[in-house]
Amino acid sequence: MEVLTIEHSAFQQLISKIDAMDKFIRKAKLEQQSSLDDDWVDGQAVCEYLCICDKTLQRLHSAGKITYSTIGNKYYYQIAEIKRCLRAHTIKSSEEMLQNLIAHKRNSKAKASANVQ
Repeated sequence: MEVLTIEHSAFQQLISKIDAMDKFIRKAKLEQQSSLDDDWVDGQAVCEYLCICDKTLQRLHSAGKITYSTIGNKYYYQIAEIKRCLRAHTIKSSEEMLQNLIAHKRNSKAKASANVQ
């Protein structure tokens, strides 16, 4: 093993650059997460990834417990709204299942942008 010696000021510069990269990565992750919160997913994906019945989801939006939008005959839900319902225990599911739904949405967005290019 080889020992490397550097000046204190060079070490401090290295540490400050590493800290700046860490802050940049954390900020990018937060921005990506918040942009996904505004995305919409269809009811079928919500049911599939959260392991809930479509009738359960229909009852929730009929009772006004979850907001939604419709296009044609399809219902769409914002990820932020799904998170709110999970936190309020309106939807009984796990964080892991929510993360699977978010990963599904992220993959769908990546495929769509790859098709555009």
